[in-house]
Amino acid sequence: MELPVFALHQVVFPGAQVSLRVFERRYRRLVDDVMPDGRFVVAAIRRGREVAGPAEVFRVGVTVSGPAPDVLPDGSLLLELASHDRVALIEPVDDDPYPRWRTEPYPDEGGAGTDDVEAATAALALYLASIGEVDAPAIPGDPVAASHVLAAAVPGLPSVRQALLERPGAGARLTQAATILRREAALVRATGAGAAGADLGVSLN
Repeated sequence: MELPVFALHQVVFPGAQVSLRVFERRYRRLVDDVMPDGRFVVAAIRRGREVAGPAEVFRVGVTVSGPAPDVLPDGSLLLELASHDRVALIEPVDDDPYPRWRTEPYPDEGGAGTDDVEAATAALALYLASIGEVDAPAIPGDPVAASHVLAAAVPGLPSVRQALLERPGAGARLTQAATILRREAALVRATGAGAAGADLGVSLN
């Protein structure tokens, strides 16, 4: 399936709510062409610029959709989007007026159970306690959905979070998320350095 692609300096996981401000002409055209009835892909930038320049994106992104955008006083658009399924970006089709790629489904292979979710949830609690954060995300009962929520709470560079997004199955994703969260908690305790808080959601401007 051919889909438009919006490049971001942020990794978005399935199930996340995304607030996105759009002001570039190419992406305003994308919104005009797609919304409110269609979907497009958000993909994290591997290298390059988010605004006014070319960008190389990672080859796995997430489809998003939402209602018609709000038009802000400066003419930019405010989108409130829901993220859905992972897709693989196979090859670029065109870049005018905005990037479009041939995509294929990138379904989750599962492979997770209650124990995996509980271990990753405990690791998140340990990390949040280490930075003095009291608010934690609600963890869904479904292991695949839970794996995405917990992965979204993992701190780190986009490449780290992208690796979690690309994990074939929820079991591997939960295991990796738990490992990173425990490591980060230990690092905070060892250095005595707190943090402003965990990245528990997505709000992009």
